[in-house]
Amino acid sequence: MREWLRRNGFWLRVEAGLTVLGLLAVGVAGPLRVPSEQDVLAGLAPQVVAALERVSPAEHHNHGHEVTAGDRVLCAAEPFGFEPPDAQRVSEVRVAYAYYLCAAAPPGTPWDQSARISGPVAVQLSQPPVVRIAQAGAGYPERVKALIPARYQARVNGFADSAVPARLRQRYEEQVAAQA
Repeated sequence: MREWLRRNGFWLRVEAGLTVLGLLAVGVAGPLRVPSEQDVLAGLAPQVVAALERVSPAEHHNHGHEVTAGDRVLCAAEPFGFEPPDAQRVSEVRVAYAYYLCAAAPPGTPWDQSARISGPVAVQLSQPPVVRIAQAGAGYPERVKALIPARYQARVNGFADSAVPARLRQRYEEQVAAQA
């Protein structure tokens, strides 16, 4: 064994040193990585959901969604764009564009009986946030085009990830339907 270590010890030290250098490089470079657009979009989802769920009953009514003071409102959102488009961090985003689904009802109401509304939304991330939704009815496509920039128009017709509304339904079942 001593003979083997004497002959190979140099190479073992080189390999160990390279391993340590590799681990240090990963540890230093990881935090320096610039967030991707997907990272920013994922970080925006909770903010868009929070803004939607905090909208007052009067604002919900203005958006075409009947909500009373005793209703619980739960929402899901899938962001697909933001302003400025070159933002690298969530903190740099002024406006988030998303597709959303909200369900509202008094506690104990089954999902199928809840009031639901969905569509594209623009959320100005100010204090307080400002939620803008295209009103339903005649002229709806034109209002959506006015609300959402042209570069994102392909994303205004639904969720790209079907798990997003499925998670909302599960949350609704647990937090609203199951409550008496």
